[in-house]
Amino acid sequence: MDIFEAMETCRSIRRMRPDPVPDEVLEKLVHYATRAPSAGNTQLWRFLVVTDQRDRTWFRDMLVDAVGPRLATIPAEDDHSDAARNARRYRRFIFEFDKIPAFIITAVENAFPSKENPDPQFMWSTVYAATQNLLLAARAMGLGAAMTTNHLENEPAVRQHFGIPEDFALGATIPLGYPEGRYGPLTRRPAGEVIFRDRWGNTAA
Repeated sequence: MDIFEAMETCRSIRRMRPDPVPDEVLEKLVHYATRAPSAGNTQLWRFLVVTDQRDRTWFRDMLVDAVGPRLATIPAEDDHSDAARNARRYRRFIFEFDKIPAFIITAVENAFPSKENPDPQFMWSTVYAATQNLLLAARAMGLGAAMTTNHLENEPAVRQHFGIPEDFALGATIPLGYPEGRYGPLTRRPAGEVIFRDRWGNTAA
C-alpha cells in the first residue's frame, strides 16, 4: 500500500472481528514501529503484546469498572445522531474489549540523555513516533487499530497486573484486529487552515 493512501485512510477502528492475529503479524507490526526515530537513536521503547484471553478479560473488567458508570445511559436505538452512534460504539468497545484479539501497550524508558538526569520530553517524542508507525503499519497490513490511552483509566492496576516497572512510561494502548467495517476516509481540517507563514498567526499565502 502507498504510504499516502495509508495516511489518508488510517482512521480509528474499534469494531473488530474476534479472529486471532497471528504472532508473526504482531511481531511485524513491532518491527515497523521500531523503524521510527528516537532521541539520540537510543531506541528506549518497549512493546507489551497482549493476546492471552485471561489478560484481555482482565483489561476489559478494569475498563468496565473505571468507565462503566460514565456509560450507564444508553442512547436509544432510534437515535441516529452522530453523538448517539458514537456513544453506542464506544460503549460496545469498552464492554466487549475482551473480544478484541490483541492489544499492544507502547512504553518507553525515561533515560535520555541519561538515566541519572532524564528529560521526559525526549521520552514522549520517542514513544509516540513509534506508536504512529505501528498504526500506519497496521493499516497497511489490513488490521484495524486505534490510538487510545485506556491504560490511564487505572494505570497503577495495569502496571501491577502486567509487571511494568516504574521507570518505564506508558504511551498508548493500541487494540488490534481485523475490522468489521471499512477504513477511512479521514475527516481532517485542510492544511491551509493550520499553516502560519514566517510568523505565528500569519496565514497569508
